[in-house]
Amino acid sequence: MPKFLTGEWAHRFIDDRSDRMTQIVLDVDQQQLVAATVQRDRAADVYTAATREEFADLEDSLINANAELFDGPATFGLIAVDDLPTWAVHLVQ
Repeated sequence: MPKFLTGEWAHRFIDDRSDRMTQIVLDVDQQQLVAATVQRDRAADVYTAATREEFADLEDSLINANAELFDGPATFGLIAVDDLPTWAVHLVQ
């Protein structure tokens, strides 16, 4: 069984008027978010690490409102992997 689920996820944060793209990594065994970046500039395709508040908001949405993603990740555009994506390595400690 793969260790992680990863991919892009559209999410509307509390103060946003529309969805923003995020990059996420979920731990399959623990069923928790372990890394996340948020698109800051759509035109330049710039992502930076999620703030604590963004991370908590995103994790709540993924784990509590969309828990079925663990049963069918491909349906949500996520892929199962054994290693952290390159972009996430420095975010996970």
